[in-house]
Amino acid sequence: MSDGGTAAQVVPLVAARALDGALDYAVPAALDAAAVPGALVAVRLGPRAVLGVVMSREPATHTGRLQPVAGVVDAPVVPADLLELARWVGRRTLSPLGTCLKLVLPPGSEGALRRGPDGSWTLGSPTGQGRERMVARAVPGAEAPTGRRAAVLAELVALGGELPAADLVRVAGTTMPTLKRMADDGQITLTAERADASGLNWFGPAPGADTPPTLTDGQAAAVDRITAAIDSDGVDALLLHGVTGSGKTEVYLRAIEAARARGKSSLVLVPEIALTPQFLGRLRARLGERVAVWHSALAPAERAAEDRRIRSGEADVVMGARSAVFAPLRDIGLVVVDEEHASSYTQDSTPRYDARQVAYKRASDAGAALVYGSATPRPEAWHALERITLSERADGATLPPVDVVDMRTQHAGPISRPLAKALQEAGERGEKAIVLLNRRGFSRTTLCRECGWIARCPDCDVPMVLHRDGGPERLVCHHCGLERGQPTACPSCRSVDVGRQGSGTQALEEALAAVVPDTRLVRLDADTASRRGGIVGLLAEFNAPGAAILLGTQMVAKGHDLPEVTVAAVLDADAALQHADFRAEERAFSLIVQLAGRAGRRKGEPARVVVQAWEPAARAVQLGSKHAVEEFIEGEIARREPRGMPPHGHLLRIVVEGDSPTRVAEVAESLAEDLAMAEPDMTVRGPSRLHRLRGRTRRAILLQAPRSSTLIAATRHVLDASGSPTGVRIGVDVDPQDT
Repeated sequence: MSDGGTAAQVVPLVAARALDGALDYAVPAALDAAAVPGALVAVRLGPRAVLGVVMSREPATHTGRLQPVAGVVDAPVVPADLLELARWVGRRTLSPLGTCLKLVLPPGSEGALRRGPDGSWTLGSPTGQGRERMVARAVPGAEAPTGRRAAVLAELVALGGELPAADLVRVAGTTMPTLKRMADDGQITLTAERADASGLNWFGPAPGADTPPTLTDGQAAAVDRITAAIDSDGVDALLLHGVTGSGKTEVYLRAIEAARARGKSSLVLVPEIALTPQFLGRLRARLGERVAVWHSALAPAERAAEDRRIRSGEADVVMGARSAVFAPLRDIGLVVVDEEHASSYTQDSTPRYDARQVAYKRASDAGAALVYGSATPRPEAWHALERITLSERADGATLPPVDVVDMRTQHAGPISRPLAKALQEAGERGEKAIVLLNRRGFSRTTLCRECGWIARCPDCDVPMVLHRDGGPERLVCHHCGLERGQPTACPSCRSVDVGRQGSGTQALEEALAAVVPDTRLVRLDADTASRRGGIVGLLAEFNAPGAAILLGTQMVAKGHDLPEVTVAAVLDADAALQHADFRAEERAFSLIVQLAGRAGRRKGEPARVVVQAWEPAARAVQLGSKHAVEEFIEGEIARREPRGMPPHGHLLRIVVEGDSPTRVAEVAESLAEDLAMAEPDMTVRGPSRLHRLRGRTRRAILLQAPRSSTLIAATRHVLDASGSPTGVRIGVDVDPQDT
């Protein structure tokens, strides 16, 4: 150990499983006060300097000379509860601690380490202190630009006339020098402003949203039960099951107010970034500006500004998508997980955490009340939690009737005759509709009708999807993003009889334009929502006066409370049933019920729901069309029991991937054999057949046992014993959402 210093246990932020733990470093006397647990530090790992996190300050575990900490980085300290949360995620997901710590670091910590001339260490992107940003604004009455500048100005005006300059560059496909020249010519202004997230409340609440409504008896009982949970010692997990439109959000608001009255903060999770603008508007209308928003689509400076507000206590409510569960909120009294059934709460890369489980851990550590809310809860939540039920819509409106259309009796095309008629009649009345097709792009498959060739991604074992959106036709892989031109002839047999099969949202948009040419069409899917501010702009366009149709993928089905919607439709409602997964029926059922709940949400509004299916007699379709949630879930729980599937058991999925199919097969088969001998209470299925994803060969092993702790312990034992097999990467997914 170097002279005059003490030791610190530091976890270098690297993904290597061999470095899954803290290493001893000497702390020079000059850094002793700053190198506290949670501090970000620069440490040497071999020949390079890497970022690390101080986990503790204990005596060194050995007597040899230690490498000294090179410096303490100028960044906020990670709170102790988040350090422990990262440790728990690592244990739960069998992921290296270094990757789990990245979940709880302050914004900007992903930047490169830089050492200044004075010897200080910084990161190459903003930290929690925030930064200034350039904001572009349109100038009313200015001389109109021409050419490319006109398109840039039109984009700025369409997005409200004000936008961070960096976002306008991305959205309009322009450059900062162009914006500066436009500013010099008086066509726009560019102003340097301190970054904050106040402008994220683009999609404002409905009139009167700041006035609390009178609670129904069911809502009042729910608020009382949740308030009692806030006052109790220890975590109290509840399931708030309410039909669509039953006022679950109002219950959340009253519960947040109760927590705030007790000096406690609240954490509110939603499954999609698409839901944050409207939800944020409702929260701020009632709770004021002390509501922070937190999700991955925030610009770095915006996220840093929100981080600063949360740490200082300026914000005592945090609302956001999956990553918000790691926000540095103090004194938590309430955690809400809205739309708890959504699979998007799971992270699909290492560490593969489930934000619903992390929320339970966070609430448990804080002694907070925990509320999971949904109109279509998962069987696991239904089976395990105390249930509060809101059985009626808050304003007394009835659930809309549902018509199931057998697509085998309809003409070719994505829109059935009953749906076309319903949309035309709604358009004539100036009303709005929502149409869901859970498949983006123009067509699902490009194939040769002569020899059966299918356009597949060369790097993934999946068909490529045809996209045709204002430019040349192109084939796109929705897994790795590879794009190719649409072939005019079959590359296998040279036949020119190359056609398309299955419709996506782009084809649906084209078909709707032919059916209702005078109705405004707004498409909301991953392609249109990817632009900065795209979701807010699209929802605002749909909400503008006049007949309109919001069409898109499952983004349009979750949580939106949109007025004047009198028609809702699900196309290919039974598509999920084609997947060999034990959750297939659950997904199909949930999609139908959730989308049906978007229509007729105001008392007296006429409403009609159309469900198009190729298997109209399927159980999920029939019960979904009757809004029969309890009957469906109880049936699912009974159906899964003989097979020991959730909620009667737990699953763990191991994926072995690499460049060599032979090596992947060897490692996967060896792991499966070792796992089969490791635990008698565990069933091992697989390895699966070889398949490719993003250019790498993969094989999966599925484990099943009554308890997740059994699966995690056995898997950890086998992986530790096998070391790090060369030539492959091993991923672990505890309680996977699909198999």
